[in-house]
Amino acid sequence: MKPGQSQENMTAKQFKFGLGILVIASCVVMLIVSGFSETSMYYFTVAELEAKEAEFVGRKIKLAGKVVPGSIVRDDASLDLKFQIWEPVHRTAANTHYKKTIRYKGIVPDTFRDESDVILEGITGTDGVFVADHLLAKCPSKYESKSYEEMKAMHEEKKI
Repeated sequence: MKPGQSQENMTAKQFKFGLGILVIASCVVMLIVSGFSETSMYYFTVAELEAKEAEFVGRKIKLAGKVVPGSIVRDDASLDLKFQIWEPVHRTAANTHYKKTIRYKGIVPDTFRDESDVILEGITGTDGVFVADHLLAKCPSKYESKSYEEMKAMHEEKKI
């Protein structure tokens, strides 16, 4: 303590300093928690959403699926896009596929086309249409293994 400085003055400064540190630490913790909650959103498949759709109406979720061939309808003037996605792995007893209608407004990635794998972020409306505000079209991997039939056909072509 410096000469001429009272104990009360020192305690007030320490209190203000401690309060400042507490406020800064609280802000950092809040930013970390909000960042994790936004980025750690689980994505649903079409079948999972169909099974629990009522509880997710109006809530922001991620949805993954494959673009149904021939379902893409574009309006280049307004950047509106309407298409369907499906989940070819899960089939109902009638051997049909789960499908979901999607509406998106914005710039479409170059890799977006029929049968593209997509991940969408948005909300399901009360009409059952999924309104996406983010669209990610996955790039097909160069390193995906080919099926036995494809490999056999390639091998037979080389023999001829």
